[in-house]
Amino acid sequence: MRKFVTYVLLTAFAALAGGCEGGRRMRLMETGELSAIYIPRHASGFAIYGIGQRSSLLSVLNPWQGALDVEMQLFLSRGGEMPPEGFSGTVVNVPLKKVICMSSSHIAMLDELGETRAIKGVSGGRYVTNPLIVERFESGYVREVGYDALVNYELIAALEPDLVMIYGISGGNSRMTHKLDELGIKYIYIGDYVEHSPLGKAEWIVAFGEMFDKRDQAVNVFSNIEERYNEVHASVVAHLAGRDWEDRRPVVMLNAPYRDTWYVPGDRNYMARLLADAGAQYASAGVDSYASRPISGESAYRYAVLSDFWLNPGQAETLDDVRSLNPKFADIPAVVNGRVYNCNARTTPGGGSDFWESGAMRPDLVLMDMARIFHPQLLPDHELFYFRRLE
Repeated sequence: MRKFVTYVLLTAFAALAGGCEGGRRMRLMETGELSAIYIPRHASGFAIYGIGQRSSLLSVLNPWQGALDVEMQLFLSRGGEMPPEGFSGTVVNVPLKKVICMSSSHIAMLDELGETRAIKGVSGGRYVTNPLIVERFESGYVREVGYDALVNYELIAALEPDLVMIYGISGGNSRMTHKLDELGIKYIYIGDYVEHSPLGKAEWIVAFGEMFDKRDQAVNVFSNIEERYNEVHASVVAHLAGRDWEDRRPVVMLNAPYRDTWYVPGDRNYMARLLADAGAQYASAGVDSYASRPISGESAYRYAVLSDFWLNPGQAETLDDVRSLNPKFADIPAVVNGRVYNCNARTTPGGGSDFWESGAMRPDLVLMDMARIFHPQLLPDHELFYFRRLE
């Protein structure tokens, strides 16, 4: 039987009525046995409730792309407390001591909390940029557990983790969860990657803080990031005030072909949100969606011709790489004017990028980079952290 039970909900968090566990949680809240501890300001995928004398309940909602009314629950036991009778979710003792991270963004969250030493296994170790994990990986203290169909379940079992932190892409990772269930290994889905708000992604640190008994520290870390993000955004808004909308915001093209297909995010995607908050116009705007979509090379070229900047052109390291990989794009304004920037300023020999690791945790730094690129007079002393200009 699955350790996590999927519940059907009529609404998120407050108005839970569908599903036996969701209905039970609603009744516990009505009787005062369950109380809201942390309802996120930006994230939509988790909430934390108090239960018992010291314990708490982490509720995870819709943690993969396309999930609809899915809830999973983690009872975080303190002082030996047991969950309510009939609880069907997963029970762990906190603070956690040993974990396995299947995504590098999980590493960044734990790093901000000073809990990287709890990481015993990672997926894709050669792509990790965190210095301590790299050192421990090379020394064998942190192990490579594999990915996709190559996950080493025997090694995971041997590491005896308190919890495996997993993710789903377009659905639940049933292959992995079924095997972990067979082995009696506890796990939790982390849905930071499906958040559509840059701050929503970072706010997941509070869920990690709850699992390590560092909620107050996590809230403080996030609040500081949120404050810096809002300050940069406010300075962009003030800088652009009083000018014609189109004249004051540069047009920006994103991405490059992947296996002959060019994917661009929808208007509600977090990258589009970052561009808007940094005072730019998104060249491929016009589709009211969170998901990325494929576009033709011809459409991409039309967008690129209208763009002042080009961000994240695939694996390109130089402008010559851009020209050779996309010869047709050699004459677009961004290339001619040297306004092509890639998020590969911090990379590993194996090809990993810290933009996809700590960048999810530090949207304030990402926004500062973008504001510096698009409006250099705003942050003249800021040195680009994740992005670099291709020469």
